[in-house]
Amino acid sequence: MHPITSFSELTKHLQNTNERKHLVVVNPSDVQTFEAVLRAVDAGLVHATMLGDSKHYDMAFIEAHPMLEFIECKDLKAASERAVAMVKAGDGDILMKGLVNTDVLLKAILSKEHGLVPYGNVVTFIAAMEIPSYPKLLFMSDPAVIPAPNLRQRTAMIEYAVRMTGNFGIARPKIALLHGTEKPNPKLNFMDDYLHIIQEARKGVFGDAIVDGPLDIFLALNPELGSIKQVNTPIQGDADVVIFPGFEAANVFYKTVITFAGAEMGGILFGTDKPVVMTSRSDTAASKFNSIALAGIF
Repeated sequence: MHPITSFSELTKHLQNTNERKHLVVVNPSDVQTFEAVLRAVDAGLVHATMLGDSKHYDMAFIEAHPMLEFIECKDLKAASERAVAMVKAGDGDILMKGLVNTDVLLKAILSKEHGLVPYGNVVTFIAAMEIPSYPKLLFMSDPAVIPAPNLRQRTAMIEYAVRMTGNFGIARPKIALLHGTEKPNPKLNFMDDYLHIIQEARKGVFGDAIVDGPLDIFLALNPELGSIKQVNTPIQGDADVVIFPGFEAANVFYKTVITFAGAEMGGILFGTDKPVVMTSRSDTAASKFNSIALAGIF
């Protein structure tokens, strides 16, 4: 499989499979989510079931569309629980958040009895970014879910990222463990995690993945500026995945490349039985569509 290097290539790849996934969406009454769902339907990626209050929708349009289904559910807590139950029972392939509070849907997803998270799994968020100045998709974690990852959570992030990149045809992903500098600082609580993860990578715990760190952004993503430092790293400014030390740095980077670099984004939750598209209310329709496409590759 040739590596997928853009969201347009991802869409074409999914179209070539001739398989529509069943997307279950909780209250896509906002313009951005509804547009993203329709775009995914029209592109042949999914058929969709929407749960919500019919008074917020053009029901004549939905009922006339062969690839759309609507389930009346005015209470968003009940809608969230029902959507999760559908996906858990195999009546849906992808769960998606619409105009519903994140904590309401997450509570249903994380329910020990009825949720989508197998016991012991780490739930985290992986984003894919198409940055105009970077020659391929860049994957990152975690800008959304885990504030201060511990060793177990960081390890899970890397395992999930290896799985993600594998589905994109990247046989030996380069994974950079980020810091403000390439010099290890034992006073930082995440530095021991980084060193342990690198040792595990050398043992083959992450398959053929190449893992190195701590690295700064230049060494991870900019071969020209990184080469000035003359640091011996197998990443060489060509990372496929960047793992951030914490939520703050990841979230700021995520929003900065959107705002100032014109990056296109998509992201999904990992650690659940089925893919979950958990987008922000501020995300564009394009970002939400990209997220559906990311979920569709699993």
